[in-house]
Amino acid sequence: MKLEPARLAGLVALAAAASVVGCSRSAAPPEPDRPDGILKLDEAGFRRLREKYRGRVLLVNFWATWCEPCREEFPGLVRLDRTFRDHGLSVVAVSMDEPESISDIKEFLKSQSAEFGSYLHNFHDFAALVDSINPDWGGGIPATFLYDRQGALVHSWEGGTSYEEFARSVRPLLP
Repeated sequence: MKLEPARLAGLVALAAAASVVGCSRSAAPPEPDRPDGILKLDEAGFRRLREKYRGRVLLVNFWATWCEPCREEFPGLVRLDRTFRDHGLSVVAVSMDEPESISDIKEFLKSQSAEFGSYLHNFHDFAALVDSINPDWGGGIPATFLYDRQGALVHSWEGGTSYEEFARSVRPLLP
């Protein structure tokens, strides 16, 4: 059976469109569980991220490679993850760096031996995101948000925070 050129072109276009729709990343929640799997995270992705970790205590840290207080705080986040991961805590880092800095982000995460989920911001309306997370957040970094197992925000920090302070807030939330 021979297809007419117009019909063949239509079938090719339909197949191409189906493959693009089928490969869309926006349909599935982001799944980076290793620093070398950094994905961009937008507002909808942040909501899906919080849903993904429902049932676990979730600590989300907004940081950047150029932010000295962020860099100073980071070893405490790595320690927190290692100490409490098996007890029900998930730590997630969201870099506020520009996309061009992805190699710097990966290098920093590797130097810290970070093993938790890592994302790169891709927020279209950062002010709206800030309001949806915590209207009291001024948008500065480092900023860290702690969610209980039901997904409710229970604590937030803006500015460099110590491992001890994070641990004091995390411990009572763990099973």
